[in-house]
Amino acid sequence: MVKWFVLLVILLFLLFFLIWFLSSNESWHKKNRVISEQENSSVVQTPDSNVLVTDSVQPKDTSTSPVNRIDTVPKKKVKKGRMLSPKKDTVVQQNSVIKDTVVTSSAIVDSSDSIIAITDPCSEDTAALWVYPNPSGGLHRKAVSISMISNKDCKISYRFAGGQAWTDYLGEEIPVNATSTLQFIARDSCGHQMEMREEYYEIDVLNIESPCPSGMELITVGESKFCIDRYEWPNQKGVVPRSYVSLYQAMDSCYSVGKRLCTSEEWMLSCSGPHTWAYPYGQQYERYACATHDKKVSVSGSRPECRSFFGVYDMSGSLLEWTSTRAADNRQFYYVMGGFWESGPQSGCSEKRYSYFPENQHNPVGFRCCADLPEQSGRDVKKVQKGSKR
Repeated sequence: MVKWFVLLVILLFLLFFLIWFLSSNESWHKKNRVISEQENSSVVQTPDSNVLVTDSVQPKDTSTSPVNRIDTVPKKKVKKGRMLSPKKDTVVQQNSVIKDTVVTSSAIVDSSDSIIAITDPCSEDTAALWVYPNPSGGLHRKAVSISMISNKDCKISYRFAGGQAWTDYLGEEIPVNATSTLQFIARDSCGHQMEMREEYYEIDVLNIESPCPSGMELITVGESKFCIDRYEWPNQKGVVPRSYVSLYQAMDSCYSVGKRLCTSEEWMLSCSGPHTWAYPYGQQYERYACATHDKKVSVSGSRPECRSFFGVYDMSGSLLEWTSTRAADNRQFYYVMGGFWESGPQSGCSEKRYSYFPENQHNPVGFRCCADLPEQSGRDVKKVQKGSKR
């Protein structure tokens, strides 16, 4: 009995000693943590996990000068093994011509370290210089006053054919009272020069009222006389012309307003004029004269230069146009004329296509209407001999 009692006392003593030892060890660890927190209380972690800023090294701001303000920036300590990449700020002026690029260090900004790169505006100028007169050349039934229009700032000079001296264009209207040819050149500030161009003006005052309905132009070439719409259907300036239309819809639309669909011969005469120009504006293709390099159809009359000799607009580019003439190679098809908005040089007065099914609607195909003169009703349109002018 005494043996077991002694053993129990020994066990209780050991248990007491173990509890005392554990409690003493925990108090020691707490004391060490408090000391460690006090030692590290002077160090503050910044939002940037890679940079530590000490509170004890901030000098007082004694001056408002830029130099002294730089000294008051808290010093940053970068951890070893990592580098901060330089920051790059880009400033673009409103004119979008001069671009300033400033590279600064990651710690201190100093204007003396700025690097300014100036871009030459002429190196980015890739647009060809284009100048044209408004109204364009061709037949006019009264004297006209011309304004010169350009696609960018430039110096324009002009003269009438036969004259020697060039006149600088300063924005004034140029009167044309008699048949003549206007010549003009241009040069922009980057040295780009447009080769000499010319416009032929034929002033033929009509002493009688035009026999054509309103909105139509009188076409007279040899014995051929008829009227044609000034613009593509619905024959309204400033309106997007109608496309995605079948041949039969085009015929019905013309018939509904007392007109008819033009023949291919009438269409070509209206486009090429009495001098059989290759394009409505002249013999040479002009990239910017008509809507031939666009992504979609333009509104009618938006290209003043795209005017035929007789004053008919948009016969090159814009929309292909149905005619009532059957194709000689396949009588099931009808000719469409003139090219559309992305035809480029293949948009002249003699361009013919007949691959469009007449009963189908086609996105790039539209039309315009013609009408007979009272004395010409029932007569065939005759071709004219090719001439040369311009």
